[in-house]
Amino acid sequence: MGYSENLDHELLRLVKNNDEEFLKVLFKLYYSRLCSYATTFVKVRDIAEEIVQETFIKFWENRTAIQIDQSFKSYVFRSVHNNCINYLKKSEVLRRQSKQMADEIIYHNEVALRNFSPGIIDNLISEELEIKLNSVLNDLPLQARKIFMLSRFEQLSYNEIADTLKISVNTVKTQMKRTLSKLREIFDLR
Repeated sequence: MGYSENLDHELLRLVKNNDEEFLKVLFKLYYSRLCSYATTFVKVRDIAEEIVQETFIKFWENRTAIQIDQSFKSYVFRSVHNNCINYLKKSEVLRRQSKQMADEIIYHNEVALRNFSPGIIDNLISEELEIKLNSVLNDLPLQARKIFMLSRFEQLSYNEIADTLKISVNTVKTQMKRTLSKLREIFDLR
C-alpha cells in the first residue's frame, strides 16, 4: 500500500467513526477533481457539483454500511460516475415524458380548435397578432412608434406626420422604413 492509500484508509476509518472533520478533509481533497470528472458526463458545472455533493452526502449517511475494497479515490470516482449515468438516464426519461406531454397538449389543442367555428379561430389569431404587434410597437423608440401609429392608424401622409411632429419628411421616411423592416423580420413577411 502506498502513502496515499494508507492516508485514504486511515481517513476512511476515522470517517466511519463519525468524525465529520475527516469527511471534510476527504471532501476538500477530491471535490474539485470529482466536479471536473462529472462535468465531462453532464456538461453543466452546476449539475456536476450537485452530483458530487450528493455523492458525499450519501457516503456520509451510509458510512458505516459501506464496504470499500479499493481506495476511497476509486470508490468515490466510481460513485460519481454511476450517479452521473443515473442523472443522464433520468434526464432522458424526463425529456421523453416532456415531449410526450407536449405532443398530447398539441393534439388536444388541435381537437379543441376543430370544435371552434372558423370565426372564433380567426378572432383568436387576430388577437394573437394584435398582442404581438403591440409588443413590437412598445419596443420601438418613442418617435418611431408615433410615426408608425400616425401613418397606419391615423392614415396621415408622410408630409402630415412631419408637420404634426415638427420633423423632416426624410426623418419620417427613414423611421417608417426601419419600423416596417423590423415588422417584416418579426412577422416573417419577406
